[in-house]
Amino acid sequence: MPDAISTEGTLPKLQRALGSKYEVRRVVGSGGFADVYEVWDKDLERRLAVKVLRPDVAWTAGTVERFQRETRAAAKLEHPNILPIHFVGEGEGLAYYAMPFVDGMSLGELLKRSGGGALPPERALAIVIPILDALDHAHKAGLLHRDIKPDNVMLDVARGRPLLVDFGIARRLDGSASAGLTQTGLVIGTPHYMSPEQALGDPNLTPASDLYSFGCVLFQMVTGEPPFDGESSQQVVGKHIADPPPAASSVNPKVPRELSDVIMRLLAKQPAARFHSASEVIAALESDKQPSTMRSRASAAQAATELLVSGATTKPTARGHDGTPSRPRRVGWVVLAIVLPVLALAAGAMFFRQPKLVFENRLADIVTVQVRGEERRILPGGSFELALPRGQRLVLSWQLVSRFGVSLADTIAVAQPRGTVRLAATARPTHGAYFAPVITNETGRPLTITVNAGLTGSMRCGCTIPPGAVRMAIGYYPLFENSTVRAGDNSAHSATFKGLGPQVDAVHGIVGLLFRAEDLK
Repeated sequence: MPDAISTEGTLPKLQRALGSKYEVRRVVGSGGFADVYEVWDKDLERRLAVKVLRPDVAWTAGTVERFQRETRAAAKLEHPNILPIHFVGEGEGLAYYAMPFVDGMSLGELLKRSGGGALPPERALAIVIPILDALDHAHKAGLLHRDIKPDNVMLDVARGRPLLVDFGIARRLDGSASAGLTQTGLVIGTPHYMSPEQALGDPNLTPASDLYSFGCVLFQMVTGEPPFDGESSQQVVGKHIADPPPAASSVNPKVPRELSDVIMRLLAKQPAARFHSASEVIAALESDKQPSTMRSRASAAQAATELLVSGATTKPTARGHDGTPSRPRRVGWVVLAIVLPVLALAAGAMFFRQPKLVFENRLADIVTVQVRGEERRILPGGSFELALPRGQRLVLSWQLVSRFGVSLADTIAVAQPRGTVRLAATARPTHGAYFAPVITNETGRPLTITVNAGLTGSMRCGCTIPPGAVRMAIGYYPLFENSTVRAGDNSAHSATFKGLGPQVDAVHGIVGLLFRAEDLK
């Protein structure tokens, strides 16, 4: 696979650099600047995650020294929602640092698993309020993050807490204090979450820059999409600089107006117009003007344990005076004689109640839905409810709206709807299976894409993936066990992902593909 090529030679080098007290096990993540390895600490019997600057990037003079110096500064931060750094090192031509291995996923992964859909506001705030507190701690210690994005928020499921990671790493990777690009031409920071002043190369960034990026993340969490998008990194950055941000409540009407107003202030173009500190943002989110489910930091902290990934809520176990779980009292026959008829009546009421349709869009693009003479447009991750007449057949049709790929549609019929009828637009409709490649282009040149190249039904997407594009969607295509995606440049060089069938998410159909310059042959 093209993504694995650059890490093959690094693993044995890292093993030699760390020495015999550590066992380098595998690569667990790769990015434009660094790769992450799972490492076993033999002495302390614990798992570590070791982040290594990619050796195939042409670092400018002083980058490694700056990386180590500022990572050591980040290691001094002590906060329950900041992932600590255990040690920093250099050897075998590699620069790296070690941190605890987190059992869980990133916020970015959580948002992808939800098919690009929005999180409920109370679930989003259960994650972001502790992260804001961590950011406030760092700012007071004089350290900016400079790369706030969903992939830099880890959800530690084992301990029920969100963690902010990679403090100041983006700054360390900048070869010049006044430049916005490295010698490789990569934008410092992430375009979808970059403040206007950071995009313009301002060398004197303030905490307001981090707060803008945080606003972009919160906007995406509650609407399902970043505030600005485009066909290239340059286009996205240009919108951050010049275009007014949309209101979150206009993109998703379920977002409370008060929360939307907080996000809008975070996304102000001028730093002075934003909140003055992360603690001030917390105060605004917890104010009496917000809905009651969002007010208490204590309740948000408890909700973080319950809502991080699954969104499921749990009730605390009742305990006796000695701290042991209390046992329910024995229910007498007299009580049962009363309760059972009540339950039977409730079950009968549920059977005869008016049926209701709940429809969800689990695809990566907008779908149009036709049901009972109405047409609705549903955003990715969106849903709607509709009361149904009793005793009437339900027929619902949906169709994908996309500029690329094939026309994906389905018709679903329910003879006698009862209770809540849950239907969804997925990548596995009644007939066939489909997938949606999302392309990241780190080759430095424009790419054309052919889906299922070499197979019957091969299709060109009719699009060009510009250099620097990150997770650019190109529509849906028929999925087979041996499906392929081939990228080619204008010099007849190409790279191909093969056998994609097992790697595709069955519900959303999304598969992320990364093409690098060394992949093109």
